[in-house]
Amino acid sequence: MGRPIASNTGLLDARKAAILRAVAREHIRTSEPVGSQAIVERYALGIKPATVRNEMAVMTEYGYLIQPHTSAGRVPTTRGYRYYVEHLVGRAAPLRIESYLKRLPEPGESLTELLEATLQVLARAAHYSAFAATARDETIRILRCIITPCNPRRVLSVVILEHGAVDNRLVDLAHAPSQRALNRIQGILSSMVEGRTVRDVLSLDAEQSPAMESPAERETLMVLLRTVQQQAQDATEGELLFEGMVYLLQQPEFQREVHQLEAVLRVLEERKPLYRLLQKRSGDDVRVTIGEENALEALHCCALISARYYVGTRPAGVIGLMGPVRMDYDHALPTVQRAAQALSDILTRTLYS
Repeated sequence: MGRPIASNTGLLDARKAAILRAVAREHIRTSEPVGSQAIVERYALGIKPATVRNEMAVMTEYGYLIQPHTSAGRVPTTRGYRYYVEHLVGRAAPLRIESYLKRLPEPGESLTELLEATLQVLARAAHYSAFAATARDETIRILRCIITPCNPRRVLSVVILEHGAVDNRLVDLAHAPSQRALNRIQGILSSMVEGRTVRDVLSLDAEQSPAMESPAERETLMVLLRTVQQQAQDATEGELLFEGMVYLLQQPEFQREVHQLEAVLRVLEERKPLYRLLQKRSGDDVRVTIGEENALEALHCCALISARYYVGTRPAGVIGLMGPVRMDYDHALPTVQRAAQALSDILTRTLYS
């Protein structure tokens, strides 16, 4: 999705680069076209308005700026913002997410709950919509399988996978196993699934399990194995989560162009097209996709910053921010990177401690 942050794009000369930086930052601040007078007054470039106008006209010819209306100021194009991200973005500190960095998952907290909490903090800090996708990968291993009795004929099946997903499911049984029988079934089930990939677990057949003491125990084992297989399959299908949609509604360009906002909201509601795009990422840990670089036409009015998060060394998904093309990249980019690192640390510490 999009392009990596670094590239071999040809460099503008120092004066044009300084003017492009000023135009981008002013447009990010105001959402309005930027004129030469505003650049001279707000940015100490040491040049006259006429010189700024001439350079802006040249960069418009180059495709870095566009003039929305005659006699209006300029705004950066997708190419202009791409150049800004690759060459001009500042070294701003991440937005404040320390309260999140100090938190630990609650006992039994699922990956979905942890991601939702993370996205709430990220969206609130950046004032953009935050998203996360979990990995879809049947080579993920099952770390633990735990069967806990709830009543004589009902148990709780808990499956923990190495990418952080935790699935809890109540299972009704046809027979009421004793605690001794349930312990034996637990041991056999654990030996069958723990440490194996989801793909391997899905191919298992309870008929191939060790001998059981009764037909009732074998039937219970088969029911629980099928449950664990379904849990593992569901947990590796991946999902796309969003928080902070209100921040998209607050953006001036989306308030002016309601049809653009409606198109973006439809993409988010459908989920699958965007999820597939996020899964097509190349090996880059951090990606910035701007305007027309988005494969989905509805997102040509948006910028997306995404970063991988990990469990140990295994990629577990992506987390990021979505906003208008004039996103505040100086702060949003390091904040996404920081959130991804914090999420990786928490998942790794929780699952491998």
